[in-house]
Amino acid sequence: MGDLFHNSISGLLAFQRALNTTAHNIANANTEGYSRQRVELGTLPAQGTGSGFIGSGVQVESVRRVFSQARESAVQRNSAELRRLSTFSELATRLDNLLADQAAGLSPALQDFFDAVQDVVNDPISSTSRQMLLSAGESLVARLNFLDERFSALQGEVDSQMQIQVGEINEIAATIAELNEAIVTAQGRFGQPPNDLLDRRDALILDLSERVSTRVVAQDDGAVNVFIGNGQTLVAGFESNELRLIDGANDPARLDIAIGNPSATDINITASIQGGSLGGLLDARRELIGPARDELGRIAASVAVAFNNQHNLGMDYDAGPGGALGGDFFDIGAPQVISHAGNAGAQPSVSFNTEKIGALKDSNYRLRHDGSNWELTRLADGQVVDSGTGLLEADGLSVDVSGLTTADSFLIRPTRNAVDGMSVLLDRPSQVAAASPLIVSEASEASGQASNGGTAQISNLSITSTDNLPPASTAVPFTLTYDASASPPEFKVTDAGGNAIGSIAYDPATDAEGIVVEAGSSAWTPGGSPSLLEYGGMRFEISGVPENGDQFIIARNENGLGDNRNMLALGELAGDSIMEGGSATLQEAYAGLVGKIGTLTRRSEINRDAQKAVLDQAIAANEAVSGVNLEEEAANLLKFQKAFQASAQAIAIANTLFDSLLSAVRS
Repeated sequence: MGDLFHNSISGLLAFQRALNTTAHNIANANTEGYSRQRVELGTLPAQGTGSGFIGSGVQVESVRRVFSQARESAVQRNSAELRRLSTFSELATRLDNLLADQAAGLSPALQDFFDAVQDVVNDPISSTSRQMLLSAGESLVARLNFLDERFSALQGEVDSQMQIQVGEINEIAATIAELNEAIVTAQGRFGQPPNDLLDRRDALILDLSERVSTRVVAQDDGAVNVFIGNGQTLVAGFESNELRLIDGANDPARLDIAIGNPSATDINITASIQGGSLGGLLDARRELIGPARDELGRIAASVAVAFNNQHNLGMDYDAGPGGALGGDFFDIGAPQVISHAGNAGAQPSVSFNTEKIGALKDSNYRLRHDGSNWELTRLADGQVVDSGTGLLEADGLSVDVSGLTTADSFLIRPTRNAVDGMSVLLDRPSQVAAASPLIVSEASEASGQASNGGTAQISNLSITSTDNLPPASTAVPFTLTYDASASPPEFKVTDAGGNAIGSIAYDPATDAEGIVVEAGSSAWTPGGSPSLLEYGGMRFEISGVPENGDQFIIARNENGLGDNRNMLALGELAGDSIMEGGSATLQEAYAGLVGKIGTLTRRSEINRDAQKAVLDQAIAANEAVSGVNLEEEAANLLKFQKAFQASAQAIAIANTLFDSLLSAVRS
């Protein structure tokens, strides 16, 4: 009889615990991070007798979570990736909206600037049109500065968010370490897993994963170790290390991430941080904001240097009669040179190679000494583009290392400061160099009437440099006289002193449609020194049918007020391929920047949406194991209730049988 009573009591207690656990599951059905629990039942040791073993009832062996570490890890991993993509996508969308905006983008300002150039072409005498050109230049600079400031503000937001994320990561890591200690203590005291504490720790690890990718390794005592990056320890047992923001080793203006405890040396782990919102911020800074800002600077440097180059070849009327050669229209920020933290010597001198500005690349550079030479490495593809000990030249840059004496290392950002240092240098309409410094005319009689009898003409006279230009005081620097009796017929070229300096072969029978005379031209036979074409890199076209003795005079322009030839050349820059090594216009380069950001934005959105579906699947798979199913719990309630009631009934029967036995003994 005692066995029946004992078995019934054990069942009553066991199913009471099962009912309590089921009620706990139902109560936490909507608790985030809760894993359903299950009572593990086992038989009590049987009593051995001569007639066999007699059962002793049931016992509660444990209350365990229904939990899959593999599925929980999948949720953590996919949550980290989704948050990274979402963070990147958000920043990319904002940048894309800024650059593509018709009101705030660069395209309208570029168009307005070159429209103002065309207005001066149409009316070079007008001070109003010249002043409007200066104003349009200032508006272009203002638009570039606006965009650059927005990039800088976006970078500031990234830095602020990094500070917030690092603070939250440190707080979560410290709490995980505290929970490790509580879990180990509870498990050691009772010998059973503290399920609710384990759920809370897993929820914190999931929160941590949304900020940075983690790898979790369990210990035998119930604690876990948490690693980030390339295996850097964030939580080790009961201790946690802190993340800190430090000045970048190669860029003090950029924040890097370091890890270590307060008494240890910081270890820079920026390059190894992956996943989560922190990884998304770093990806956006590295792949989005920095490159976009550098590309904007490259466009600014290209338009400024190209416009300056052509403006220098023109003539203004600021200096009175005779004019003066045009000065720089724009100022531009010099390339940024950042010394490595361990440097001991001076910095190199870095500048734009104005003659090869079209070769400027969308890349930063590293300059360092290899033991015998300085090497300039393009970081975009890792290629060493030049080396030596003097002047290094590559990709539109000039790097003077002749004064460097120590084996230091430098980061060169050619265009990062270009916009910040950009301005319009001219302040008076008369300084606009609309005219060409050279002019060609036919020989004339004393009366002023042209003396040439043929139909020949010289047109499109231009220069490519200001070297060796004849002084404005020279009355007749160059005279071209046609000699039909020469074989072949030619224009003889003489200087101001009547000295022959070359000849130009010209046969009207074959050349009347026009020939181009420039350095390297097969028609030009030089004589004397310097030759005609060495004056400013002269270039012109001859066409028509000259008569013997016809003359043309090339001289310095002494009255360029109504001359628009240099302004025509400046206007052509809008459609010239002056970027990407001569394969892209300014508008095409900016459109390329907008397209690149748009592509990154769209790709990040697609990847984000795909990752969201993957995460939803991982969560559903995890919920299928660990989630509370109310219908299942309701069925369990009924099952355990009936078992509890049956055990209670067995106790009642045991009591009745015991009373009957007592009655029989008393009688």
